[in-house]
Amino acid sequence: MEEEKFKQVSELPEQLRQGEITRREFIRYVATLGLSLGAAEALAACAPKPTPTPTPILTPTSTPFPFHIPIYIPDTDGDVPTPEWQPTPLPPRTPTPTVFRPTATPTPVMWEEAVWSCPSCEERFATQKAFMDHIMAKHGRKVPGARRVSRPTYDQFLVGPVERFDQKNIVFMRILWDEEYQEQLQKVTPRQRRESVSEMLEGRALLAGSIYVDRTAGSLHPNYIGYFGHVQGVGGLYDWDDPVNPEKYPVTDPAEMSERIKGVARFYGADLVGICEIDERWVYSHYFDRETSAYGKLEIPYKYAVVMGIEMDWVGIVESPGFPASAATALAYSKMAEISASLAKYIRGLGYEAVPSGNDTTQSIPLAIDAGLGELGRNGLLVTPEFGPRQRICKVFTDLPLKPDQPVDFGLQRFCERCHICAHSCPADAIRREERTTELTSISNRTGILRWPVNVAKCYLFWRENGTDCSNCVAACPWASPIRRWL
Repeated sequence: MEEEKFKQVSELPEQLRQGEITRREFIRYVATLGLSLGAAEALAACAPKPTPTPTPILTPTSTPFPFHIPIYIPDTDGDVPTPEWQPTPLPPRTPTPTVFRPTATPTPVMWEEAVWSCPSCEERFATQKAFMDHIMAKHGRKVPGARRVSRPTYDQFLVGPVERFDQKNIVFMRILWDEEYQEQLQKVTPRQRRESVSEMLEGRALLAGSIYVDRTAGSLHPNYIGYFGHVQGVGGLYDWDDPVNPEKYPVTDPAEMSERIKGVARFYGADLVGICEIDERWVYSHYFDRETSAYGKLEIPYKYAVVMGIEMDWVGIVESPGFPASAATALAYSKMAEISASLAKYIRGLGYEAVPSGNDTTQSIPLAIDAGLGELGRNGLLVTPEFGPRQRICKVFTDLPLKPDQPVDFGLQRFCERCHICAHSCPADAIRREERTTELTSISNRTGILRWPVNVAKCYLFWRENGTDCSNCVAACPWASPIRRWL
């Protein structure tokens, strides 16, 4: 009987908590089970207040568990009985396992899908064959079989005394002192440009960025605008006054050192490199600084010239006579200043005299021919097997022991005798279409050479008329194109 009573009393608080009975009903039921009214009220006060039963959130592994509150009711003697009932132990808690749920679009493992990337245009290909086909079709070029010869191919056309040339007679210098030529320039009427105003603005910005390095750092003279190179007694990339390391690097094999120098030149950015002994016929008799009008006799004490060719961008050159072509030319001049200055610094670091040179001090084209880079073309430019006339030339003069390269012959003289494309493409009609001659077009030509003399005075007049320079003879040359299917 006592056990039954205890069980009933112990269930009442849970019923009150669940809201199954009210507080008044709770007190009445407890009283009917033999407790005093005061004890019933005290027990009701201790019982938890009823709360709404929330809807349980069940997972596949969760189950409801009993919740029992033991109630100890004193008997009539005042003793606290020890009930046989024991609370139900809670079941062991099993942690919910982590379930991996992949996203709708899983992140791919990219290195398992490696592709071939073209270093020239960055186009990508799934297979090596597709990549190689692209290289051959878009970036490969055929070059002629060039043979090394003991004498440069121009040597057969030296028919008279070849005196050293005065830098003052270069057409870009004549605009400063030649009054007769200045009058011709003043009569030039600028032609209507084909570009719109916005296109001209963008073109000039592209050109300014391309020549920026040379213009600001090639020479530190405030009047220097780029393109010309070394200015006497002025600092900059073309400076000749940088000190030489007093500790010399031992050179036991000039041929080995020559290969090392060529590798360093390519590392700095040169596309073509050759070495020659300096023929004094190609050293200017006098220097003329465009920025200062300083003029004087010129001698250089160096034995060797490291001659480098800097490729001009084909995509820009074919836009001649527009701003993209001018920018391609200007960018090559900026690279000339950087690369020649870097190589000269390297040689001075080895303990040997070395000075950089752009369009100064010597005539670049015959030195490049002597160094085995190419031959002289009908357009009056250096034509190489790799780029045709599409490069600019810079040099480093040095006394570092080196082994000169031999000149090359790849048949250009016969080719230019039959091809007249550069002459037909010249808007100034400045390139000779007839046979070679020793006649001069102006004081800007040299005596004693049988060749196709370019009328550079007419060429520059067109530059003034055009509003920017011209590279039509470069773009039109069959050797300039990267794709040479005619070979």
